[in-house]
Amino acid sequence: MSIYIKTIICLMILSVIAIASETSERLQIKGGFMGGVTFSHDLHNNIVNSCQKCHAVFPQKLGAIQELKDNKTLRKKHVMKQVCISCHKSENSGPTMCYRCHHLIFNFIPSGCLL
Repeated sequence: MSIYIKTIICLMILSVIAIASETSERLQIKGGFMGGVTFSHDLHNNIVNSCQKCHAVFPQKLGAIQELKDNKTLRKKHVMKQVCISCHKSENSGPTMCYRCHHLIFNFIPSGCLL
């Protein structure tokens, strides 16, 4: 077998492994003019031991936040202020500034920066 075929096979195997090892649920949430939020469900699920801490505000189903926003049954910034930021502050873990989660087009501050 040629070195090129072996290389292609190895790359294909590594690609499958990389895809399988990614976080199983990365949710994309629309964030208005501030830009979207990439939310790692697995990360939060491993840190917060109670689903109800978040899901008391919205149902446990994919797209629930957007559906509530579309139906105008979820107040603007309610999840962010009442769930996300309050939990991050009480747990002393996670970002508490808007730009740390929202992906602004002009967001040039590195994600590891502690501002």
